[in-house]
Amino acid sequence: MDIKRLRYAIALAEELNFARAADKLHLSQPALSRSIQTLEDELGLLLFDRDNRNVRLTTVGAVFLAQARPLLFQMRSLERDMGLIRDGAIGQVAFGVGPLPTASILPQLIRALRQQRPELRLAVASNNWRYLLLHLRAEEIEFFVADTRAITPAADLTISPLCRQYGSFMCRPGHPLLAKATRQPSDLLPYGFVSLLMPDAFKLALRAVLGLAPHAPVPVLLECDNLFVLKQMVQEDDAILMSTEAGSADEVAAGTLRPLPFADMPPMYAEIGVVALAGRSLSPGAQLVLDHLRTVAMHTPATAVFHDGAYGPVS
Repeated sequence: MDIKRLRYAIALAEELNFARAADKLHLSQPALSRSIQTLEDELGLLLFDRDNRNVRLTTVGAVFLAQARPLLFQMRSLERDMGLIRDGAIGQVAFGVGPLPTASILPQLIRALRQQRPELRLAVASNNWRYLLLHLRAEEIEFFVADTRAITPAADLTISPLCRQYGSFMCRPGHPLLAKATRQPSDLLPYGFVSLLMPDAFKLALRAVLGLAPHAPVPVLLECDNLFVLKQMVQEDDAILMSTEAGSADEVAAGTLRPLPFADMPPMYAEIGVVALAGRSLSPGAQLVLDHLRTVAMHTPATAVFHDGAYGPVS
């Protein structure tokens, strides 16, 4: 069985249209049709029902494709791994980083890699986990690092905890709340919040902290995937920023943001993890990046690194 025909059948199953599948594969439509017919003749089975307008998977075709997809993935992994061994080079690493680690870890990670392995070429996608997951499954990146609390576990993924980054409420210097001798979390409500996109579990915990009913609306003025934009807004506004301390450490050190601590408030944190494809070995360059990532996380403020099944002390 020709592995190339498996790839063509998978493309047709995804598009259910010969013209679109042929365009995706950079083939002519007659060549794709002949390839699918040859595969069906080899198997002695009809994989697709087709007429002048429609293409549909047969029941047998669905069973075949369910087994063909992981087989094709394993073949691509084998070709890639053998190529890495043959070339003996670190080459380029393509990976993704979510909004929180982009602000708190990525600059230090790139600095460390440039100092120690300047020959390593990096292609970094900085975006939300939904975008990164699509590109991981498309095999355009080897892994991504992000807050994993909202990611549903799946058979094709491995999600490995990296660290917890603890957070707090932030405001501009001169904010009215800083002048209060005592304050409660509920005092934040009139000013509203700006935040990265919040997982539902975090919203539920936030309502409890603020003294709101379980389904009461949280006064979020702006949710945005770019933490730098959020920090800039809060420096010029009375809105309250919800951020990890690591993600705002530079601004706090520079005096452009101030933390708003509250007594007896439960800890707030993000669960930063590494997401990769199950069954896919990482390239030597990707493994090198992850090794440096762990080292950088160990020296990042208000961060507890996962080790031996538990989170260590907060740095």
